[in-house]
Amino acid sequence: MYSYKRMIRVQDTDATGVLYFANQLQIGLEAFEDFLCTQGFFIGEMIKKKQYSLPIVHAEADFYASIHVSDALELRLTFPSIGTTSFTHASEVLRKGKKVGRVEIVHVAYCPKKKEGIPIPEELKGKILTCE
Repeated sequence: MYSYKRMIRVQDTDATGVLYFANQLQIGLEAFEDFLCTQGFFIGEMIKKKQYSLPIVHAEADFYASIHVSDALELRLTFPSIGTTSFTHASEVLRKGKKVGRVEIVHVAYCPKKKEGIPIPEELKGKILTCE
């Protein structure tokens, strides 16, 4: 499990100061990217190399309580499913230790040159497995 901390800013909210629903998914993706950075894997470098990409093929979020501007959140990132060509990362969204949301995102490893799914590259799979 990886822990990511994030404060909700005005830009994350709607006109009432409540987290805009799509931004919970964005913050879950931030937690994933932050985890990869701590493992020495940088999405920007992957994109520049153009050997493969990680498009999102499924995303869902659950909301258990409203989240407001200035709330300090902790996301607990796990990888509940790692297949041959795809993997899922999930984050429990906590405020003061209480679960206020959940995010789940599925990525597929994709080769833009072949225009098809490929096995998850070992350099990435090894990083993901460290979170177990």
